[in-house]
Formats: sequence, C-alpha cells, structure tokens
Amino acid sequence: MLKSTKFFFLYVCLLLGASSLFSQEKLTLQQFIETALKSNENIQVAMESINGAEEKINETKSAYYPQATLSASYTRMSLVQEITMPYNGQMMTIRFGSPNNYSLKLGVSQQVYNFGRTGLMVKMNQIGTDLAKENVNQVKHVLSYQLVPLFYGILFTRDAIKVLDDTSLLFKQKLSIAEERYKAGLASDFDVSLLKVQISTIEGQKIDLLNNIRKWDLTFNRIAGRNLDTTVEPDGSLDFQPFSEEKAGLVKEAGSSREELKILEHQDSLAQTQSKLAQTGNKPTLMAALNYEFRNGYMPSVNRIKGNWNAVLSASYPVFDGFKTKSQVAQASVSLRTIEKQKTDLLQSIELEISQGLEDIKTIEQKIEIEKIKIKHAENALKIAEDRFRKGMISTTDLIDSQNAVENAKLNHLQLIYSHVLTRYNVFRAVGRKLY
Repeated sequence: MLKSTKFFFLYVCLLLGASSLFSQEKLTLQQFIETALKSNENIQVAMESINGAEEKINETKSAYYPQATLSASYTRMSLVQEITMPYNGQMMTIRFGSPNNYSLKLGVSQQVYNFGRTGLMVKMNQIGTDLAKENVNQVKHVLSYQLVPLFYGILFTRDAIKVLDDTSLLFKQKLSIAEERYKAGLASDFDVSLLKVQISTIEGQKIDLLNNIRKWDLTFNRIAGRNLDTTVEPDGSLDFQPFSEEKAGLVKEAGSSREELKILEHQDSLAQTQSKLAQTGNKPTLMAALNYEFRNGYMPSVNRIKGNWNAVLSASYPVFDGFKTKSQVAQASVSLRTIEKQKTDLLQSIELEISQGLEDIKTIEQKIEIEKIKIKHAENALKIAEDRFRKGMISTTDLIDSQNAVENAKLNHLQLIYSHVLTRYNVFRAVGRKLY
C-alpha cells in the first residue's frame, strides 16, 4: 500500500512538472513590449552610442588639463666639430660636441586661453550625448509600435479561429441532419458532400490562421532575442473602444512628445553652438609650456649630463585664414535655417497624420455599427433558413449561403475591430505617446 502511494505521488509530481514546463507566461501589451525592448539588439547598439558620446565629452575636456610628455633619446654622431690650438707649449684639441648624445626630457604644456573654444566643443559633445539618448528613445518608440500589430494580430487570429470553430460545429450539426434525411430518402448525397466540403474548407482556413500565429511568434521571438520555439501568450482581448480624444489636444501633445521634434531641438542647439565655435576661428590662442631636460653636449664638459629648463609663453593670431571662418559661420547659419524648415514641415506632417488617423477611426466606427446590424440580420436569416431546411423547403446550397453570411459578417466585424485598434495606436504613434 505504501509503495503504491509513493508511485502515485511521483506520478502527480511528474504531471505537475510537465504542465509547468509547457505552460507559458501570459504577457500584457506593456509586458509584451518591455520583454522585446529588454533584449533587442538594435536598442543595445543604440545604447552603446551613448557610451561613445559620453567618452567623447571626456576627450574634449582633456584640453582643460595640462599635457605632459616624457621623451628619451640617444644620438650617435659620426662627425663632431672640434678645434686644435697651442696651450702651455702643447697642442690642445677642444670638441664642441660629443659623438654620444643622451637626452631625457619632460615637457608640460597648458592652454591658457582660446576664446572659449574648448567650452563650446564640450557643449557640442554634450548635445551629441543628448542626441544619442534621444536616438535610443526613438528606436524604442518605433519598435514598440511595430509590436502592437503582433500582439493584437495574435488575439485577432485566435478570435477568428473561434468563429471558424463555431461555424464548423454548426455545419457538423447540419451534416447530421442532412445524413438523416439522406438515409430517409429525403436528400441526395450531393447535399451531404456540399456540407463536408464546407467543413473541410473551414479546416483549411484554420490551418492558415494557425500558421499566421506561428509566424507572429517567430517574429516576436526574433525581435526579443528569445528562443524561436517559445510560444507567445498575449494577455488581452480584442475589444471595441470608441475613440473620444480631440484633434487639438492630440496635436498639442505631439508638440511636446514626438521624439523627432526633440531630436530637431537638439540639432538646433548643436547648430547654434557650432556657429559660436566657428566665430572663434580667427581669434588668438595663448599657450604656456615648461620643459626640463637632462642631456650632455654642453661646453666645456660635453660628455657630462646636466639638467636644464626653459619656459615658454606663446600667442598665435590668425591674421588671414582664407575666409575659412566666414564660410564656417555661413554654413552654421544655413544649418539653423534648414532645421527650422524641417521642424515646420514635421509639425505639418504630424497634424496630417493625426487628421488622417481620426478620419479613418471615424469611418471604421461607422462600419462597425453597420456590421453589427448585418450580423443581426444574418443570424435572423440563418434561423429561418435552418427551419426551412429541416422542412425541406430550401436547398443545402441556400443553407450554406446563410451560414456563410453569418460567418463572414462576424469575421468582418472582428477585422474592423482589429483595424480600429491598429488605427488608434497609429494615432498614438503620431502623437508620440510612449508604450513602454
């Protein structure tokens, strides 16, 4: 008895383990999006660009600090200047150098003043970092809205399969009636075959829909960097929600939310900073340097290594640069005007996107109401057809047409709801509303 109890306990544990193995975590739309954004390679690449831009700031700031260089050298000379002269009754040779020359030098230089060029370059790289961050947000924004059709596409397809399953069940019920009538001699085998063909057609449609779900699973897993064989389980429903937001409010929201506008603002700031930097191109620069060196070759003991130092304060002024500064300032002005025109064009495009989206939503909502009426009438017509079919008053073809009319109306209604959801999110995308 104890042994059988152990086996039973082990069997239950295996069943529970198998069920947990094959069960999948359901994901809401936000979880669906965040799962993909967390591991997406494009976002990882964009994030690395932020690190690179931040290091560029540190590189530019290096101009604020002294630059120190330590150098050493050895030089062998084949010819050294010398002079021979009499001294105390003897001939003495004096060399003005050594064939073996050694040098160890430490040089330190510091930029004293350059009319704020370094500060402007640091600011430009800081703006570049902000642009890199906005680019990451833009990649996330675009990707999150690309995931919406996948999420709701799976929900739509599953609801469509339910409609087909319900229709298939009804056809099987009618097939039973037709077979009974056939046995009673009240119907032909043609009627039975027609119904069987219809059931087979529905099964073929279901196969196509299941294939679509599988392809959406594969697409999501590829974007999210997950195992391609992982099953995706969206946690949601395809419900119709009338759209009530007004155009004026949406356009206003877009003005402060669209990533493209934020990017243009940073580009405008960058162009202004470039203009200021260009204006310093013909301004003087002041540098200071200090060098300390150990070397030989000094008279009179040319082979003795001695220490020496020198300090330098230098100023440079570009008297004429071939109109380079003037051209750079003009280029910066052109960039500013171009960015302003791009901003104006983008705002107009955003308003157009929102307007078109709202018109599409309005049209779809009107069609949804019409489709609801069609479903109601199609279901009433089907009831009448089923009653007449039982009494042998209509043909099987007429019954099939009535059943298909209900199925098509329900699928059209479902398709319109799916289109309404996607169009609503297209408007949110145009507004710049975040989904993550």
